[in-house]
Parts: sequence; C-alpha cells; structure tokens
Amino acid sequence: MDDVDRAILSLLQQNADVPCKVIAETINLSVSATERRIAKLKQEGVIERIVAVVSPQAVDRTLSVLVELEIQNEHRHTLQQLQQWLDRAPEVQSCWYVTGDMDFVVLVVVRNLQEYNAFIDRLMTDQQSIVRKYRSLIALKTIKHGLSLDLEA
Repeated sequence: MDDVDRAILSLLQQNADVPCKVIAETINLSVSATERRIAKLKQEGVIERIVAVVSPQAVDRTLSVLVELEIQNEHRHTLQQLQQWLDRAPEVQSCWYVTGDMDFVVLVVVRNLQEYNAFIDRLMTDQQSIVRKYRSLIALKTIKHGLSLDLEA
C-alpha cells in the first residue's frame, strides 16, 4: 500500500459515498486508475465493506451498554457457541474477546432498559451453562464514536 492508496482510504473513511470522480480529482489521479485502486483494495480485503452509519436517535436506539461477560470455561466449543450467539444477536453492535478479569466485552445498543433487560434475560437463559456472570456499564454520553483508522505509513 502506497501513499495514494492511503489517501483514497482516508477519503473513503470520511465519506464512503463520495463519487470516484471527486476522489480522483482530490488525489490528482485519473478516474479509471482510482477505480482500479479501490477495486484492488476491496479484493485484497483492505476495504472489508462499505456501510452506512445510521444515527441511533433516528432509529430510537439511544441506550448503549457495555457488557462485560465472564464465562465458565474457555473450551473451544464453549467459546464458539457464545461467539455465534452474540454474532446473531441484533442488539450486539460490537464484541471483543479480551484479557483480564472478564472474557468478553460487548457493546449492546437498544431502545431502553426494558429492551436491555430482555436481551440479558435471553442471554442468561440461552447461554446459562456458559456465562458465569455479567456486569453492565451504561453509557451516559458518547464522547467519540468512530470507525476510522490511522493510515500513517
């Protein structure tokens, strides 16, 4: 990856909807060369996917809860089962397998506490033999929410 690729990625991270012509003009490259580079970045997996970032307020999903999960054991089957369950749960926006006192940190985004409690009830019922305990951290204010990566060489 060279400086031109990083410039393209930087522009796409700011706004993936920007027309290729605008990107090409900004980085002083032809439209066809820019399109080829973007296609190559996608093919190589540098660009994993193009998504729309939806406003939580616009779709009434304003309660963000970080949930720390401790599991009974870390057997491969146990980890896979829980990871698959979390991956399928529509309330789970992000999930990390972590080191430390807890095993997973999960970002849950819901409408309200009732919806969060329903999620926890479902988790603890469906995964009762796996999840030992959980701890909830309710976000009071979002300071920064981004997906952009630093692209410096």
